Amino acid sequence: SKAEDLKKIKGIGPKAAEALTKAGVSTYSALAGTKPDAIKEILTEASSRMAHLDPESWPKQAKLAADGKWEELAEWQEKAKGGVE
Repeated sequence: SKAEDLKKIKGIGPKAAEALTKAGVSTYSALAGTKPDAIKEILTEASSRMAHLDPESWPKQAKLAADGKWEELAEWQEKAKGGVE
């Protein structure tokens, strides 16, 4: 499957998206099924500069994106500060 734009998930920037894609997490569905601890490990292994990122909400956001619930995702992102509940 073609890689999706993971940067639409609040908290994921270009470098984090690149690290996730290289690790095989390149779709919203794949991200939705990945535990935050595993995401953190991928980011930290890719670069110690990404160790500060908090992927706790990323699977939840990715699930909304995978399900095509873009309006619901946008509302959630507006309420959440920096993608953190």
